[in-house]
Amino acid sequence: MVNQKKQVKKTAQKTVEVEEETKTGKLKKSTIITGVLLLGAAAVWGILGYKAMSPDSGASLFGKYFHDEKNDVVVATIDGKNVYLSQIKAVADQIPQLSDLPFDMIYPQLLQKYLTKEIIYKSAQESDVQKDPTVQLALKEAHDTIISKAYLEKKINELATPEKLKELYDAETKTMERSDEVHARHILVQTEKEANDILVQLEAGADFQMLANTKSLDAENGNGGDLGYFQKNMMIPEFGEAVFALKKGQLSKPIKTPFGWHIVLVEDRRVAPLPSFEAVQEQLRQMFVERNLQVILKQEEVKHDVKVLVPSLTAPRQAASAEAVDQLQNEAMEDLAAQDAATQAADKALKPEAVSQQAEPAVEKSDDKPAK
Repeated sequence: MVNQKKQVKKTAQKTVEVEEETKTGKLKKSTIITGVLLLGAAAVWGILGYKAMSPDSGASLFGKYFHDEKNDVVVATIDGKNVYLSQIKAVADQIPQLSDLPFDMIYPQLLQKYLTKEIIYKSAQESDVQKDPTVQLALKEAHDTIISKAYLEKKINELATPEKLKELYDAETKTMERSDEVHARHILVQTEKEANDILVQLEAGADFQMLANTKSLDAENGNGGDLGYFQKNMMIPEFGEAVFALKKGQLSKPIKTPFGWHIVLVEDRRVAPLPSFEAVQEQLRQMFVERNLQVILKQEEVKHDVKVLVPSLTAPRQAASAEAVDQLQNEAMEDLAAQDAATQAADKALKPEAVSQQAEPAVEKSDDKPAK
């Protein structure tokens, strides 16, 4: 930019000189035209330089290349090999969390991430790390896992056709228990008095939705207190019990819950409808896989003639004969009897009278006559 300004200044000076020299008749007309052209070129370059440095220029130039697939831009080089803008865009496309962010904002980080990944991979290839047995084993396991997973997914897709899933849907919905549902509106207030006042107004003919939008604590929703359809177990017990005791079109008495006091209007009652096939298709597929995975694996075993030669490393136990069982029971009973006898002997030895008798030494009788 500085060089461009200097060029403009120099060209302007030349033009002034041209004008002065023209006055003196020392310069030809062609020289004047050349000076004017130089001044115009310098001005154009100055404008382009300003636009290139302006904050909006990056987005506009970037947008040009970004939206035009024919104009892919070289954004970096690695060992002389070009890195294109489309490659960086591909990195962003693989990260769903970045889909809502402007690409020009995340571009610098994505570019650096791409370059780092590539140069580390190239350095790793040039080293002898791939010869490490641990690395070789990890690469083989990763390769085998990816291939096996892809094959199993292909087999499952062949079996889990829309027709099969529809059959499963029909079978499951036939046995599905369908609970009662209520469609209700409510007005929520802080005190029982407020609830009773609203109930009086409603019984006098006031519009429920209007009062819900003006009196209810959740009036900001602006939906007339609509709770939609719900089942009894979806609500806290005190609310669910009271509401499901009402008939269609009936108003409730004030219902107390931890949130406050409710006045409820039941607009409809019905048996819960079956979910649509489209809504549960993914769950049906998961159920189908769980039920048929072992079948697929068994088919693969048969196809590859799998024979298990050593099913267990634990030696099988022989069934004990009836005589052996009786003998073991008798030995156990004898052991119990012996333990019982020993326990009784110990208890007897510790009785007080037994202890006192043992404590008194025996005294031998003798006559008091002196020995002759």
